Amino acid sequence: MKKKILILLIPFLLTGCASVNYELDIDKNINVSEKAKITATSDFFNIYYKNLPITIVKEFYNDSEIQNKLNSNNYKHEINQKNTKYPEVIISKEYKSLEEYSQNTIFKNQVFENVIITTNDNLITLQTVNFKKYTTDDDSDSYPVSKLAISIKSPYVVVENNADKHDKKTNAYIWLVDSSTENKEIKITFDKNKIYIYNIIMYISLFVIILIILTMIIIGFKMHKKNVINNEI
Repeated sequence: MKKKILILLIPFLLTGCASVNYELDIDKNINVSEKAKITATSDFFNIYYKNLPITIVKEFYNDSEIQNKLNSNNYKHEINQKNTKYPEVIISKEYKSLEEYSQNTIFKNQVFENVIITTNDNLITLQTVNFKKYTTDDDSDSYPVSKLAISIKSPYVVVENNADKHDKKTNAYIWLVDSSTENKEIKITFDKNKIYIYNIIMYISLFVIILIILTMIIIGFKMHKKNVINNEI
């Protein structure tokens, strides 16, 4: 297996042995939180490093070249060994805008050649270009990941997307990539003037119930006050 260092996706894992959850969280001010949770597949430990997961992960993670690249790009990084079968590396970074993210993320050139942000009035689009297919070629810059889930979450209504899944509760759009994926593009457009509300019918019903309760309280208070006045007379 090759021991290639890929900054974003695999700080320590080898070809075909990694699983990555990559998350973008966009807040109401269009600030961006980027996080990648990187772990090994069971085959990586069971076949190659059985009973030594913590040791081998630390060995790759503590490599000075990897540490220097993450630090020079201002990425926070840590090994998580709690509540998980296998240890995982978590790297993260904060951006003040989508434009800053697209220009500085080390996500690009790993799975996609570039990340493009376009704005048209209230509509904002994030789109990737030139998917890099998975390969086992040692000379390739492709990502050594067997499973990759890319999640983009925002508080706004999405008007166009090509995601594989949508979590309606969190408004997260998810794209799935694996070793058999021939081509992939991420495209998502959201309207910054429209806030996403999960299960709007439930919220309308709740509002109506609250309104009815308040009305009953007001009516009851007025009737009680009227009765008190009548009794005094």
